[in-house]
Amino acid sequence: MTNSELADKLRDLRDFLIIAGYEESHATRYTQIARYIEKMAEPVEDLRRDHRFTDIPGVGKLVAQYIREIMESGVSSKQKEWEEFAPISVLELVRIPGLGPKTARKLYQEYGIENLEKLRQADEADVLQEVQGVGPKLIEAIRTHLAER
Repeated sequence: MTNSELADKLRDLRDFLIIAGYEESHATRYTQIARYIEKMAEPVEDLRRDHRFTDIPGVGKLVAQYIREIMESGVSSKQKEWEEFAPISVLELVRIPGLGPKTARKLYQEYGIENLEKLRQADEADVLQEVQGVGPKLIEAIRTHLAER
């Protein structure tokens, strides 16, 4: 796994945790760690091999374990723990330009929209216009994204 790929996985973890209801201020640490990893000259594979994830600023034993799990299986135990609060498919929503994790959380928690198919159904039923924080520009971005799928 490359540094960039790991950084993307950590951002996904952050987004997923926010959508699932995890404390946002705690979830954002994964963004900071991802930024640092992207800028590192040393490949994360070297850190994994040498068991040195805790050399990364902000990474303690527990987060090092999550990083190791992500590198080995693509998913961390932290994500698995929070999957009882939201399905992993909610990450499909934050792939839409302009639709962040807080809006995705609202769509999931208040409207049961957990993936692109449910989002398409909500758009066809004119539900999106009712969602606070979802304006015409975002609806257009959603429709464009859905049309490309």
